[in-house]
Amino acid sequence: MRRKEWLWLHALLVVGDALAIYVALNVAYNVRYNISWLPLIEPLEPITERYAVMIPASVPLWLILFAFNGLYDRRYLLSGLQEYGKVVVGCTLGILILIVVSFAEPNLSVSRSWLVFSWVLSIVCVSAARFAIRRVVQLLRARGHFLTRALIVGANEHAQTIARQLTPATASGVQVVGFLDDYLPRDTRVVDDLRVLDRPTALARVASEVRATEAIVVQGAIAWESFMEIITQSASALDDLEIKLSPGYYEIMATGVRLSHDGFVPLLALEKSRITGLDALLKGALDFSVAVVAVILLSPLLALIALLVKFVTRGEVLEPHDVLGVREKPFTTWKFRTRTDQMKDHALGYPLYRAGLDKLPQIFNVLRGEMSLVGPRPIPTYRAPVYHEWLPTLLTVKPGLTGPWVVDGAAVDSFDAEIRLDLYYIRNWTIWLDLQIILQTILRLFQGQRPAMKR
Repeated sequence: MRRKEWLWLHALLVVGDALAIYVALNVAYNVRYNISWLPLIEPLEPITERYAVMIPASVPLWLILFAFNGLYDRRYLLSGLQEYGKVVVGCTLGILILIVVSFAEPNLSVSRSWLVFSWVLSIVCVSAARFAIRRVVQLLRARGHFLTRALIVGANEHAQTIARQLTPATASGVQVVGFLDDYLPRDTRVVDDLRVLDRPTALARVASEVRATEAIVVQGAIAWESFMEIITQSASALDDLEIKLSPGYYEIMATGVRLSHDGFVPLLALEKSRITGLDALLKGALDFSVAVVAVILLSPLLALIALLVKFVTRGEVLEPHDVLGVREKPFTTWKFRTRTDQMKDHALGYPLYRAGLDKLPQIFNVLRGEMSLVGPRPIPTYRAPVYHEWLPTLLTVKPGLTGPWVVDGAAVDSFDAEIRLDLYYIRNWTIWLDLQIILQTILRLFQGQRPAMKR
């Protein structure tokens, strides 16, 4: 993305955030003092002078907090759910500072109800403003603006996967313009219409010719001498080009890494699980709380389905499935039977499958900590050899009741494409992504949509 475009985008975001914050605080004021029928809200006459100071002063304060929280950092702009998560954190910090000021200075004390309304409305308004800006940017990207032109150095399978992952450019913001490779002849077609433009040692010249501002170097896909030359030139001949390194294990590594120093030697240690620490605590809390509520609310439905299946099949109500859990630990999950002993759908089989109700008993696997509400599709133990290449990644998180293979499965047409959906979820996991997939799953179930299994 050109420098001028970055400046325009930053300016647009700052103005949009400022207007959203100002509107949110003023709407919160009107809700607090001009709507008399709200429950638990005591009618009061506002001290308008305090709000006349607090509201305008809050706008630049929150913009500064947004900046410190990375909301104007190029690395996080237009990054989807991660950006919205930072909006929540920034607005929460803003409210906390207002609370501290309100307690520290009696002359600036404000209504607690106004603070609560301000917190909720600021998150909603700022998120809505950023959502609108995102849509505007996507429209402009379709016309060639706000795109980062990138070269991929290396053309092996991992490099090709990265190129496909960055497609379409309107979503990723990165337009791959070609490959540089030591082993394929010049002009060799690699992915779609993208070709090998030259050798990696010609990176500076090719980047200038195609107006690329970023190079993604896939270590292991090029000769070691080429890799070292790029590294040594990164601060001189390639000073205007941002160099990003892919470790060359894109398809098989998804866990995080931590830096360790053994005898003053810096080493990267692989984490055993993709989701750790506070993230694991948040995901576990979401899984357990929703599962408990679901069991309580759905118990009558579970009992009714069990009785109907028993009546229709005259056989076992549940059928066991042995699947792999985190770190390849097997466990048994259960589904309502949808087929008779003759392997034909019984009267309730297809309706249960189409509505996703056959999987309801798996909510108890979530309570036991074996599954998650959202995750990759469970892998049957007998099919583990088919997934051998991807197991190190797919089994770094718990399998899910739902996942990207449910909400986006209709858009893929092959086994590999569905695997890539799960890999994308694992690598880009956030608690906000889980919430989005849960809501999308509920909408699809109400619509009676369940994509065909690709694997």
